[in-house]
Amino acid sequence: MRIGDDGFRRLMNVPLLVSVALLVLYGSVMVQSATSGMAGGGGMFYRHLFGLGLGFVLLVVAWLIDYSKFAGWIGPLIFLNAFLILSPRIPGLGATAKGATSWLEIAGVRLFQPSEPAKLVTIVIMAAVIAQYKGRIEQPRDVAKILGILAIPLGLILLQPDLGTGLVFVAITMGMLLVGGLKVKWFVAFGLTVVLGLGLLLPIDAGLDAMAGKDVALKEYQKNRLLVFVDSSRDPKGAGYNLAQSKIAIGSGGLSGQGLGSGTQGNLNFLPERHTDFIFSVLGEELGFLGAALLLGLYLVLMITALEISVQSKDLFGSLIAAGLISMWAFQVLENVGMTIGLMPITGIPLPFMSFGSSAMITNLAGTGMLLSVWARRRRT
Repeated sequence: MRIGDDGFRRLMNVPLLVSVALLVLYGSVMVQSATSGMAGGGGMFYRHLFGLGLGFVLLVVAWLIDYSKFAGWIGPLIFLNAFLILSPRIPGLGATAKGATSWLEIAGVRLFQPSEPAKLVTIVIMAAVIAQYKGRIEQPRDVAKILGILAIPLGLILLQPDLGTGLVFVAITMGMLLVGGLKVKWFVAFGLTVVLGLGLLLPIDAGLDAMAGKDVALKEYQKNRLLVFVDSSRDPKGAGYNLAQSKIAIGSGGLSGQGLGSGTQGNLNFLPERHTDFIFSVLGEELGFLGAALLLGLYLVLMITALEISVQSKDLFGSLIAAGLISMWAFQVLENVGMTIGLMPITGIPLPFMSFGSSAMITNLAGTGMLLSVWARRRRT
């Protein structure tokens, strides 16, 4: 079938494609800079490029597939999601990194983090479930049903244990419930429950550990991260070291930075995980306030464009998919940037389109393709 100029304009969302392309380019520059002085840095950058290539292929595939076909696949998608998250537990396939068994590994080669695509599967599941209520979620049993479905992937993620990724799943659901018509009183109650739960996390975990005689939920390093968030001066040579070095790096960047590839904290190996969790710290040190402002501006364009796609969707299912992606990206940006300056607790949440890591990059680009699918099939105005 021949597609005319009007057809191409309808299929393409230029602001979305441009903002994502610029974020990917920006991220590639920063990954190359962050890994240039590391052992095996060249190989890491080639892996980054491979992830980009595969991600763009999946973007096109997701773009071409009619998203609405998945609205009736709730049961199979729940099963797929559970399988993805549990797959690192399969003997001989799982690998542990940063205290969490969340990676697939074959013959010593770490391949993939299944919890990343599980975010997209969760978005489709929750969109399909919430859309059934046609914008009116009023009864307690309805809220309980939705939260019960969330509990499946969330519980499995926390068993890895991966608290940071678990919080992403909660943020996704909260954003989708807001768009899906959850009554304000239930939304406030849900939010307060999450905040209260996080506030009581340490004392509850301490009680469970005391009864069991071992770590039940939170690992020791996770507890230390939360304690450092409460008191940033705590253990500056141990649990607080990463945050202290991150603040030094960002603060030393000033207005325009020390220059690409010229950051001292990164190049002298004072800043841990500089190509993944703390890539924003590298950006702040090397490109300064102006470089950070440019990045946040690109994220703002991405969020506004995704919101427009949500509003113009032909159905609630498409609006909810867009809302889930917005919630996922917004929370990850808030958490990742916030943790580098001490406003959020330190977690292993990557910065979308920027951090090194093929699993996250592929997931973000596939999510972009889902947005384009919703846009291409929007209602005609």
